[in-house]
Amino acid sequence: MNVEAKQSTQPHLFARQPHSVLERISFWAFLVGGLAGLAGTLAIAIASGALSRDLVITTVSTLASAIILAIGFRWSPLVSALLGGYNLYLVSVEPYVVESLIHPKTDPQGGFAHFVGVVIITAIAIIAFGGSVGAAVQNYRQGNWQSRQAPRWLPAALSLVVGLVMGAIFIGAITQETVAAGTTYTNGVPTVHMGAGSFLQTSVTITKGSKLMLLDDVAALHILDNGSWQNGTPKTASESGAPRVNNLQINGGSTEIGPFSVAGTYHIYCAVHQGMNLTIIVQ
Repeated sequence: MNVEAKQSTQPHLFARQPHSVLERISFWAFLVGGLAGLAGTLAIAIASGALSRDLVITTVSTLASAIILAIGFRWSPLVSALLGGYNLYLVSVEPYVVESLIHPKTDPQGGFAHFVGVVIITAIAIIAFGGSVGAAVQNYRQGNWQSRQAPRWLPAALSLVVGLVMGAIFIGAITQETVAAGTTYTNGVPTVHMGAGSFLQTSVTITKGSKLMLLDDVAALHILDNGSWQNGTPKTASESGAPRVNNLQINGGSTEIGPFSVAGTYHIYCAVHQGMNLTIIVQ
């Protein structure tokens, strides 16, 4: 009789159960994070002219996690924890996120406000993942699956995340970034840095006979051609005296263009990111 009673209290695979405190926290974290990710994806697509694959995947999986938790199956927190861990990985390698963390004040995607948003969204992702892991452990470790109280460590964990967010924002606010004036050089070669969706300077002046190094700071894909964006439309151009740049792909690292043997003004653009233009003045 006791064995039968114990067996009857165990839920079947698709049995729904009341949401624990950790599940509710994770649900709201995933929902807020997913909606914020959707807004960020649309904003970046409008600004750069291209969707970020990692941001799209992160947004979809985040919203899916919220839906799975809302259904309330016993295994829902386990699935959402797996998705939440994958989301954290995508956030850590997303070029727009990395660029904002490296340049909290000079990030071309929105400066310090974008940095604050990135820090908050990252904290929400951590809360969603941690809450899902804790809820999954509760569901599968406690003898009585219907009794899942808020753990004693929850207030301390939330306080730690809030403290980290405030500390990161404070450090970002007091950081003094040095903006290079004029042309910078790498081993004697004039260098232009590229961010997630832009050249970090829109023009560069070099001497005749020099090469130009393009350095991708955050491992974002760029496809470069001769020409420029004009009124939202890419215009490929064959400029007399300019080194040929045709479908040149860079995804991290650096590349050299040239030498520029003829004095003049030349243009290079990125076909992936709308408005990403570079003017090269050769003297």
